[in-house]
Amino acid sequence: MQNTPQSHQTAVQLLSSGKPAEAEQLLLALLKDDGTNTEALALLGHSLQMQGKTSQAVEVFERLVQVDVTSFQSYAELAGAYIANKQSDLAERAYQRALELNPDFSEAWFFLGNLLMQSQELQKAKHCFAQAERCDPYRPVFVQVQQALHNKDFHSAEKLCRGVLNTHTHHPQALHTLAMLAEQLQAYEQAVNILQRGINYAPYHVSLWEALIKNLSHLGKHQDAISAAQKLQSFDPTQWRYAMLLAVELANAGQFAQSLLAYDQALSLVPDNANVHLLRGHVLKTLGKRDECEQAYRRSLALDKVNGTAYWALADLKSYGFSAQDMQHMQSLLDDPAVAPAQAAQAGFALAKAYEDKHDFAQAFALYTKANQLRPDVQFVPEDYAHSCSVVKQAFTPEVLRKQAAKVKTEQPIPIFIVGLTRSGSTLLEQMLASHSSIEGTMELYSMPHTVRRAELLAKQKQTYYPAVMAQLSEDELLALGQSYLQETAAFRTGSPYFIDKMPPNFHNVGFIHMILPQAIIIDARRHPLSTCLSNFKQHYAKGYDFSYDLQHLGFYYNEYVAMMDHWDEVLPNKVLCMQYENVVQDTEQQIRRLLAHCGLEFEAQCLSFYANKRAVRTASSEQVRQPIYNKGMQQWREFEEYLEPLKTALGEQTLQRFASFL
Repeated sequence: MQNTPQSHQTAVQLLSSGKPAEAEQLLLALLKDDGTNTEALALLGHSLQMQGKTSQAVEVFERLVQVDVTSFQSYAELAGAYIANKQSDLAERAYQRALELNPDFSEAWFFLGNLLMQSQELQKAKHCFAQAERCDPYRPVFVQVQQALHNKDFHSAEKLCRGVLNTHTHHPQALHTLAMLAEQLQAYEQAVNILQRGINYAPYHVSLWEALIKNLSHLGKHQDAISAAQKLQSFDPTQWRYAMLLAVELANAGQFAQSLLAYDQALSLVPDNANVHLLRGHVLKTLGKRDECEQAYRRSLALDKVNGTAYWALADLKSYGFSAQDMQHMQSLLDDPAVAPAQAAQAGFALAKAYEDKHDFAQAFALYTKANQLRPDVQFVPEDYAHSCSVVKQAFTPEVLRKQAAKVKTEQPIPIFIVGLTRSGSTLLEQMLASHSSIEGTMELYSMPHTVRRAELLAKQKQTYYPAVMAQLSEDELLALGQSYLQETAAFRTGSPYFIDKMPPNFHNVGFIHMILPQAIIIDARRHPLSTCLSNFKQHYAKGYDFSYDLQHLGFYYNEYVAMMDHWDEVLPNKVLCMQYENVVQDTEQQIRRLLAHCGLEFEAQCLSFYANKRAVRTASSEQVRQPIYNKGMQQWREFEEYLEPLKTALGEQTLQRFASFL
């Protein structure tokens, strides 16, 4: 056959257009004239692989390396054929031969590492992956990528990575970087897709798995995140970080007993790691194991002296007594400019609590103020928040709210949403309800915000925005959103007819809940504004409550919350039951009866003994709701009243008068 280069080009075009059988015939004819044509042999091998003729492909690539014994690329092609034919041992030898010919052959190191991982030769595999990274021809590009990321030039970083992917379509580091950029934009679905593409090519790439776990968790896909963490741990059971990742995801899914086991495993690998002791302490607290919890926090402190987080964890038990030595050490952390603001702030909150317990309210308030000011990364803009509330109220009109999800034919669990501000008695109501035989307590679920996010993505498809899109959605689309919520929460439920979703900021989502889950029950946990706002001011939150670190912001936020609830009462009369904390404390049985009646349930006496419920509780009030009800917290704000003028001014006389009867 003449014109060999043109024949090669034709064969490549046939393969590219999905016609491997035609390419095979062309190449066989070409090889009749020249059986040593290496390019034709390689193309023939690929055409056979595309047709699933793996054994024949192996024979062709074996011919290829006999013809071209010094070609490292040919041995790599042969190794790939062996893998497709499930001959892993021979594939290893072929990659090793390729590396003998070219020790800087990055892809051979990479794929050899994959094979060694499959045969559980962990240390050899790690060596191969390190060599692959060392030899990566794109390494200089990623130096530029890292510099761009350092300079927050995300556009350049993305452009560089996409340039790499134009020539190496599955480069793990390029895909990992793009996924990181997507995560920063909260495009978690896109990040997951990118990472799964990378893992299909690089199934043992640790960074891809770690990022996948994180983004699945962002999306509320907790069981998938747990499975991914278990997969990662299987790569190397001696890595304490993998056990810890699994422990975190199990806790995120409300599987606290299993999480504790995973933390114990991590601790067996690194018994002197302060952070593992700390996080393990959080799970013990949730499970009500108070003594063991304290021991874990104290051990964390012993291992890490710059540990404001552990001091705050102890203070957040609400009834822990600090020694004079503890207080002295917390003060030193607070005063030392070299201590990271996050650690100093938490030490300050804990020290303030210690002074409050000693009835030194002036010193306590000064420390609370300083701790709040030290809290890093707080970004609350009142004007932006007011606008977001206004948009919600404008979108959820009586007309829009008349449309609800289509009815389902089968019985489904009924969610009970407890909404309001944090530190308003929501955990107390949850504990009372969860003591009823028909109601299951869960935790502060992110499932409804995740469902709102799905509505936002739906809005983009319809070229509009949330919440305006709610006026356009059909009954079936509303039903699908409600079903997605129930599917996500299934991981936290065990089959009771009712379950509780106690995420306070869901007060924004009352209209949305009403439309997608017509059967849902909604309860507003409300408390006097001075009590609520001061209690928040004294609380350090891990994330999510940026309004709580300034008294004026707290007053502003409280007013917006009350205005939002007034709107729901106007457009959805009798939908939301307001439970005033002060009434619950002073007339507990009558208020519990009222609460259960709103849920359509009969009174059960064990709801009065809520403190005997041994369920896991994962909030700042977890210790308080394990005690009989008491009223000493109702007037605690008076001890700080002389310092609360900024709060009172922000609340305004109208709000203060509205709640005056609950003083």
